[in-house]
Amino acid sequence: MLALEDARARILETIRPTPQTETVAVGEAVGRYLAETPASRVPSPAFDNSAMDGYAVRTWDLAEAGGELPVALNLAAGDDPEPLPDGACARIMTGAAIPPGADAVVMQEKVDADGATARFGQPPPAGNNIRRAGEDIPEGGELAGAGERVSPALISALATAGVAKVRVRRRPRVYVLATGSELRDSGEALGPGEIYDSNSPALAAMLRELGAEVTDGGHVPDEIDALRGALQEAADHDLVVTSGGVSVGDLDQVRQVLAEQGEIALWKVAIKPGKPFAFGRLGGADFFGLPGNPVSALVTFQQFVRPAAIRWMGGTYSSVQVPAEAGADFHREAASRTEFLRARLHPEEGRLVATPLSRQGSGMIGGLSRAHGLIVVAAGNHGFGFGERVMVEPTTEWCRFGEPQSRDEE
Repeated sequence: MLALEDARARILETIRPTPQTETVAVGEAVGRYLAETPASRVPSPAFDNSAMDGYAVRTWDLAEAGGELPVALNLAAGDDPEPLPDGACARIMTGAAIPPGADAVVMQEKVDADGATARFGQPPPAGNNIRRAGEDIPEGGELAGAGERVSPALISALATAGVAKVRVRRRPRVYVLATGSELRDSGEALGPGEIYDSNSPALAAMLRELGAEVTDGGHVPDEIDALRGALQEAADHDLVVTSGGVSVGDLDQVRQVLAEQGEIALWKVAIKPGKPFAFGRLGGADFFGLPGNPVSALVTFQQFVRPAAIRWMGGTYSSVQVPAEAGADFHREAASRTEFLRARLHPEEGRLVATPLSRQGSGMIGGLSRAHGLIVVAAGNHGFGFGERVMVEPTTEWCRFGEPQSRDEE
C-alpha cells in the first residue's frame, strides 16, 4: 500500500492541466481558474476622493482663517468639482472627487457648520481622509495570477479595475458512476437487501462545486458486461469517478475492467477509511475508483479527486489543516495508516476544540453530514488524549462551520 502523501504525489504528477481555455464575462467566472494574469484597465481609486462625509479644505487656509471658513461648494459622488476658491471649504460626501486645490478632508463630526459657514477645531494634516488615485490598484497592475481560482472578492476587484472578461481554463467533463446490484435511486421502492445510491449524487455535487461539468451515469449492477459498457461510455470524458467494485470481493469487478480497457497506475492506499482506492487511465480520461462505503468514498474524493481536478484546471492544490485541541480521547493499536476521524468543531474560551464523533464506521454517513472537519491521525501515531493538539481538515464541501450545534451528533 502507498502512503497517503506518496499516492497523492503520484496522481498529481500524472495529471496535466488542460491547455484549453475560454473567455467568459467576469460575472460568470466565479469558481473558474484563470489562464491569464489580468491587469487593471484603470487605477483604483480612479481619482482622489473623500474617505468620508465632511469638509474639503486647504490646510493653510484654516491656519490663516483661525478655524472658520465659508462653504463654497457642495460635492456628491459623481460630481465633476470646480476648483476650491481661496479661503473657502467644500461640503463633500464619501466617494466624491476632491476639488482641485483641497489637500485634506475633515470629518463632519469634528466640524460645527450652519450651511454657509464651517468652524473647525484642530487643523488637519495634509492628506487627511483622502483616498489617493491608484493607491489600491495602479493602472496596469496585476490583479491575480494565472492558476488562481476566481472568488467573489476577485470578481469585485476585476470589475473595479474595468476588466469585463477573463480567460479561464475549460471545465473538466467528469463521468460519475456507482456500481452495485443492491443500489436503487432515491424515491424508488426498496426490495430485500437493497439500498439507495448516495454516492453518485454526493460525488456529483462536490464535483459541481469544484466547477466540473458532470455526467451522472447513475449506477450499474454487478454484471461484467454492464460495467464494460458503462466504462466504454465514460472513456471519452476528462475524468471518470466510480464508487464501489475496487476491493477484493468476487463481485468487485472495476479493477478487472479497468485493466482490460485502460491501465491501473496504483491500487490500495494506507488510509482509513478508504484503503481500496484505484487510480489509472481509461481511454483519454484519468480514472478514480473510490470505495463503495459512503464515508470512504467522500474521504478519498477529498484526498485524491479534489486535488487532481484542481490541477487539471490549472490550479495548485494545498492541503489545508488547522490546529485544534482534542475534545475527547482517541487511541488505536494499529497505526500503519493515516486515519481521518469525523469531528465537531466549536470555540471554547478562545480555543478551537475538535471532538471526534463516537461512531466512525465507514458506512455511517449521518455522522459525516454533521461533522465540521476530519481530525488527521498520521501513520505511526497511536492517537491523542483530551486537550492535546490535533490537526483538522475542514470539510466545507459537506457542511458549513459555524452552524448551530443543536443537533445530536448521531
